Amino acid sequence: MTIQECYTLMHGDYEDAIGRLMNDDRIVKYLNKFAAGDDYAALLAALEEKRYEDAFRHSHNLKGMCLNLGITALATSGSTLCEALRGGAPTVDIEPMLEAVKQDYEATIAAISQL
Repeated sequence: MTIQECYTLMHGDYEDAIGRLMNDDRIVKYLNKFAAGDDYAALLAALEEKRYEDAFRHSHNLKGMCLNLGITALATSGSTLCEALRGGAPTVDIEPMLEAVKQDYEATIAAISQL
């Protein structure tokens, strides 16, 4: 699979990533670091334990990494969840937001694993 095909599968923006990281080897390096990271698992654990400040931090990290890597779909769903967690306990139902993050994260990891 090419990197461009990977970005298509994960609904990302390859042109944004190559513009920022300058070459495919660097993109692959950071995509693999992203896939090996623990912010998603830590986000889920923090939400389960109702540690909303930690959940906000992990969602913010996840969103930031996705923006830097051009992982558009996950950056968008992650941003929505991040904003709902800003300021502590959410005042809206975050389950649909969390489900969107989960779907986008799983699609992203599946695409990266095929590189």
